[in-house]
Amino acid sequence: MRKILLSLLIPIAFLLLANGSSWAQGTTTARINGLVTNNEGSLPGAIVTATHTPTGSKFGGVTNADGIFTINNLNVGGPYTITSSYIGFQNSEKEGIYLSLGQTLKIDFELTEEATELEMVEVIAIGGNVFDGNSTGPETNVTEKDLSALPTVNRSLNDFFRLSPQANLNNGTQNSISFAGVNNRYNSIFIDGAVNNDVFGLASSGTNGGQTGISPISIDALEQVQLVVAPFDVTLGGFAGGGINAVTRSGTNNFEGSVYYFTRNESLAGKTPTDNPEQERVKLDPFTAKTYGFRLGGPIIKNKLFFFANAEIQRDETPVPFTFNGYEGDADKATVDAIAAQVKNLYGYDPGGYENNIQTLSGDKFLFKLDYNINQNHKLSARHSYTRADFVGPLRAGARNIYFGNSGQTFPSITNSSALELKSNFGSKASNNLIIGATFVRDDRNVTGQPFPSIVINDGNADITLGSEPFSYANVVNQDVITLTNNFNLYKGKHTFTFGTHNEFFSLFNLFLPLHPSQYTYSSTDKFFSDEAYLYLYGYEKGNINIGDDATSVAADFSALQLAFYAQDEIQFNQNFKLTAGIRLDIPIFLENPPRDNTQFNTETARLIEQEGYDLKGARASQMPATQLMWSPRVGFNWDVKGDKTTQLRGGLGVFTSRVPFVWPGGVFLRNGLTSGFYAGINGNGFAPPGDGGIALEPDLNQQIPRPLGTGLPEDDPNVPSGDVDLFTENFKYPQIFRGSIGVDQKLFWGLTGSLEFQYTKTLNNVLYQNVNIRKEPFANLQGADDRPIWNPTVDLVDSTYNYITLADNTNKGWTYSFTAQLQKAFENGFSGSIAYTYTDAKSIFDGTVFINSSQWQEFHSVGGRNNPDGLYRSQFAAGSRVVSFISYRKEYLNNLATSISVFYNGQSGIPYSYVYNDINGALTNNDPNLDEPRNLIYVPASQNEIVLVDRVDGENNIIETAAQQWAALDAYIANDDYLSERRGNYAERNGARTPFESIIDLKFQQEFFLETGNGMRHTLALTFDIFNFGNMLNKDWGRRYFISDNQNFQLIQFQGYQDAANDNYTPTFIFSDPGEPWNIIQDGSTSSARWSAQIGIRYSF
Repeated sequence: MRKILLSLLIPIAFLLLANGSSWAQGTTTARINGLVTNNEGSLPGAIVTATHTPTGSKFGGVTNADGIFTINNLNVGGPYTITSSYIGFQNSEKEGIYLSLGQTLKIDFELTEEATELEMVEVIAIGGNVFDGNSTGPETNVTEKDLSALPTVNRSLNDFFRLSPQANLNNGTQNSISFAGVNNRYNSIFIDGAVNNDVFGLASSGTNGGQTGISPISIDALEQVQLVVAPFDVTLGGFAGGGINAVTRSGTNNFEGSVYYFTRNESLAGKTPTDNPEQERVKLDPFTAKTYGFRLGGPIIKNKLFFFANAEIQRDETPVPFTFNGYEGDADKATVDAIAAQVKNLYGYDPGGYENNIQTLSGDKFLFKLDYNINQNHKLSARHSYTRADFVGPLRAGARNIYFGNSGQTFPSITNSSALELKSNFGSKASNNLIIGATFVRDDRNVTGQPFPSIVINDGNADITLGSEPFSYANVVNQDVITLTNNFNLYKGKHTFTFGTHNEFFSLFNLFLPLHPSQYTYSSTDKFFSDEAYLYLYGYEKGNINIGDDATSVAADFSALQLAFYAQDEIQFNQNFKLTAGIRLDIPIFLENPPRDNTQFNTETARLIEQEGYDLKGARASQMPATQLMWSPRVGFNWDVKGDKTTQLRGGLGVFTSRVPFVWPGGVFLRNGLTSGFYAGINGNGFAPPGDGGIALEPDLNQQIPRPLGTGLPEDDPNVPSGDVDLFTENFKYPQIFRGSIGVDQKLFWGLTGSLEFQYTKTLNNVLYQNVNIRKEPFANLQGADDRPIWNPTVDLVDSTYNYITLADNTNKGWTYSFTAQLQKAFENGFSGSIAYTYTDAKSIFDGTVFINSSQWQEFHSVGGRNNPDGLYRSQFAAGSRVVSFISYRKEYLNNLATSISVFYNGQSGIPYSYVYNDINGALTNNDPNLDEPRNLIYVPASQNEIVLVDRVDGENNIIETAAQQWAALDAYIANDDYLSERRGNYAERNGARTPFESIIDLKFQQEFFLETGNGMRHTLALTFDIFNFGNMLNKDWGRRYFISDNQNFQLIQFQGYQDAANDNYTPTFIFSDPGEPWNIIQDGSTSSARWSAQIGIRYSF
């Protein structure tokens, strides 16, 4: 069936290409339309010409029988001069017009007879596209002026994404930005119309190379950026969150360029931000961060052929400081130093340091672009960009975590991306836009230092981690993405018909072995010194027992397609009202299944699972989901209520289909029970030395357990299935939402525009996980106020052949809504600005924030069991309240000087987090036989009678704190916490609490010295000073930024076991040791820190 479908669809796609616009999938152009009239009415046959002044490029059109003209495929920016002419009438000309990305600018002409003096009208449209009659939902356009004016210490795309009021910057990492309360991996990113997402879905930024922290393209190479959340134009797709389109600069008839250098170091950063009076505030250790580059554009053939080039080098060091003053674990500094000494002396392994580590990023970027005016009707552009990054990153330590330097990662990444675009206008009757893109990404994540087992030492309220990072030793991702888009527009009277196709072709390779080269966990520092781990985890290649990047037999190597076909009618009913209606069909297709078929699973295990009562919905091991038809109907409108562009009502309804992060379905290849294995040793089970059952550390990576057959130790038989199995239901659908939006814009006094916007999003298809290797029914319930069900996963496996059997299915449960109030002022007399308030709430079951399918299930918060969602809880992507403001002012004076200052403010509700307790060996609702993950939502006791605390003792059973003392401390802690005090007598909610509100001010100051020469060229020398977190510079207690360790979970109390499980008394017991505030202040040297930092720059432009 799949081959038949392909044989039909691919020829259809190319047939559509042969026939040829509304906007392409990734918007690259703008459009002008309008009405030409005389004193008697409309003028059919009038000629309208748009001339792009910098390049001399001409675009033409002719009015139809209703006097309406449309000129499509215009370059963004400007200025343009628009001329209308008709035999017997004077020409009418409008000049100084600038166009924004994706904009449809409405320009009307009224022609007068020859005897009348020529009418000249100047129109300035810089940033003034709110009332262009095109917008239906919220969108943010970032112009070239914005790109140069906004404070940008990172010089990354994310610095500009944050201008959108619907953006959420606070998902626990500054690099992650979501929109409208939807998963950040459901965004789409296009550069020059070509896909530039990290389609595999590993980078939180969503960009290629994003795991290294590199921006995919230099800011100096960009012309404009557009962010859309609810565009009811069916040509825009591939996202359920936000759509991001960027276009690069082009050359002009003048040689224009710039050379620049930016730097920051420890003298341009503040002292330690802390609320702990005992912690010394110190400067960062010495570091440097430098960026230097150039851009140059100009003519090869005047008015015909142009070039643009950009090259940029980035060499960043970022301190990752840590001091013992605020550490909340039991160990002192001497003990931690002794840990490092032991691994050096016994095993010859250097774990690195844990104080004042340095993160490094080395990046090179190059871009070259050609633009060719074939003739007035056809324009061709070609662009290639290259981005290389080498990242070395120690993990960030805090009050509850110590990380040695070599427990981080090294990460080289290379991206090559090309785009070819042909824009064609066929008079005023039709137009066509063809884009072909190709992107090739090579990521090779690895460990730092010598490969060595990962070691985790539980240290009271904290953990100490050393050894190799457990997810980096065998980790390679290759992505090849080909994009082919064609949009054909047909203009008929008041109708603009669009017929188009957008096709993405993926070739993907992922080698990934989690918990490889093994991980040993110790319950205390004493157990570490005596070499008695209580937990051993190891992911490995079955049969071959190769290690690291040589374990290639486990890799996911597959291809996929996402085809899209759409049709749309844009109806301009009159000068004031436009309706757009269309339908889009997305067809995701997986082209192959894993090469090995797990017959044992598909016959025996599947039968046992379904016999247990699970519905696999056609899922089988080594089988990818079937092809689905994903329909997305949409309708949008724009109404100029009074007909004078002072009051505008806009909105729409529609369905949006996202890509799925391919790392999820890739799990069908990686975890099928045949190629990769997983071993868990608990309390020495199977291979412990004599004594109390502790597990001895094996430093040789080639001698980890299980071993090949015949060793006499726990063995792996490659012919016997084992490990984890990832399943997807046969009819699994890509993420899909229904979204409605309504907005009103009103011109106010002083050139201000006020806007109100409301959006509602309903989940149609999102991901839902179950572990179908767990018995459906619990074996008991807890006793007492907390009476949740419990499982015994050590005996309650459906099939002990396997570990996790994770089933991915769809759910239609979940919603988001957001409300925005905004004031904007278009650029005038050197001043522009905006301020917006947005409130966003979102409820979901699974947020889809993790890469491994079984980890998605492990990370799920529950009361009634991970396979039994308790209902909708607050999503991690619910931004809460956000205030965003941007103000810029520039003034030229004394003939040769100019000063500009720009201020950006972001005030936002804190990160949502959950109150949890641990789950010893999976004995509670985690149903997890291997991991001690604190993911159980706590029961908040109303009184001492609702919780059983036991004395807290040291390793020799000496009482540290009695149960009564612990209750007094816990009761006080609950009473002093706003969230917990409201939940007494109830279970805590997922993401129910938040860190404190954050207020961050960024500032940019620029001083220009310019000289204009006789040929009209301006030479400018500019000095810039960018400050991130300016508030912290003014006051050491301002500008706080926070993070929550352990994936935004806070372990308040610690489960110790049951009162008398032998006699079926399952009353849980706990201990409480005051953990302090749930959050930590970000103290490192990054630009997402609570510590102010600044950047000095110098630029010469001509």
